[in-house]
Amino acid sequence: MKLTPSTTSIIKRLLIGRNNRPLLSILSKIEPADLASLFKILNDREKHLFIDALLSIGRLKEVLLTIPDGQLKELIKSIETNQLKKLLQDTSADEAAHFIGLLPPESPKYKELLNTLPENKKRKVLQCFSYPEGSAGRIMQTHVFTLPAHLSAQEGLEELRKKAQKESIYYIYCTNNQGQLIGVISLRQLATAPPDTTLESIAKKEVISVSPTDPADEVASLVAHYDFIALPVVDENKKLLGIVTVDDVVDIIQEQVTANIYAQAGLQEDDRVYTPPLKSIKNRLPWMFLNLLLAALASSVLSLFEDTMQELILLAVTKNIVAGISGNTAIQSLTVVTRGLATEDFNFITKTKAILKEMIVGISLGFFVGLGGAALIYLWKGNTLVSVVIFISMLLNSIVASGFGSMVPLVLKKLNFDPATGSGVLVTTATDIFSFFSFLGIATLGLKWIH
Repeated sequence: MKLTPSTTSIIKRLLIGRNNRPLLSILSKIEPADLASLFKILNDREKHLFIDALLSIGRLKEVLLTIPDGQLKELIKSIETNQLKKLLQDTSADEAAHFIGLLPPESPKYKELLNTLPENKKRKVLQCFSYPEGSAGRIMQTHVFTLPAHLSAQEGLEELRKKAQKESIYYIYCTNNQGQLIGVISLRQLATAPPDTTLESIAKKEVISVSPTDPADEVASLVAHYDFIALPVVDENKKLLGIVTVDDVVDIIQEQVTANIYAQAGLQEDDRVYTPPLKSIKNRLPWMFLNLLLAALASSVLSLFEDTMQELILLAVTKNIVAGISGNTAIQSLTVVTRGLATEDFNFITKTKAILKEMIVGISLGFFVGLGGAALIYLWKGNTLVSVVIFISMLLNSIVASGFGSMVPLVLKKLNFDPATGSGVLVTTATDIFSFFSFLGIATLGLKWIH
């Protein structure tokens, strides 16, 4: 059933009227992601009733799992403790760790929920929390379908039939008596293998796996690179601890994209459209002051050429053309290289060749755009000197801008900094300073030559 404006209106009316039977009937037919969108338009009282309704039909968990962590974190904080306790009764240890982990560890709600878990589930949740934040151990599913390596293919199929109705099975992981990962078998391999063949003999022994402490973004890159549906997580003794699925990876990739976009704009990841204004102001103000200082630094270069600009006012009008073009050139090179670092493009080209390629592109763009700019200024004002200055400075600035734009993220990466963070402001400030200096410097030399 599709969620429409009229259906939304009916749900809100039924929530307020507490008419449970038709309400529960409607909620049971709507997709989880559509139900999740209702949290954005319901008031606090309606949210409370909505959560109770979802709990009564056993759908709260699947609805919450469709919500991005940034939004879910705020929502979990607002859900009453008793409602969360009921939710956790219907979750696996991994899911319980996910929900509880969104709460501040020092909060009373965090401790109370943790203490209400059955001892076995609590132990697994605490084990999950023992891994570093943002690691494979924090996102892996610990409930994995495994088969003893000594079983025959026929016995393996029988076990698969018993479990297939109750759990999602991506690959068949073969283990020994100590729980160590021996190999992996695809469902097709198992289905087509001779019945008497042992699983160990058909399993792929060279299994790509990760450690629970490996960064989650590196795990996501492996899954995407090898086009896996799931990736096993093993400890130092090769004991199978869990798996990271492609669904988990999609969430991580979305978070990475968001983080990169925010980093380039000088924003923190918790600054969203629903963030309180005061918090957004607090997050953004330091970055804006940094931009103010860097802009003042770039503008200070202009004071060195006051006499030149007074003698030829047209220079003051056209200086921003050169700065704008060089800034765009630098940002384009910066974006290509930063993206290349994120997607492992540098497996196919050396860093030196990448920089040279960007500089070749830069000098070509500078030549053609410089010619266009010079022609435009000459047709507009008929000033030969400024036209020549525009051409030379655009050519020179494009070379420097493309080189600087491609080198900055590589240097930041070498220094173990995030290439996306701060690259933009560094590059634009540097190109502004150089463009003003070169443009007005060349103009000053030109005026002296004429005189």
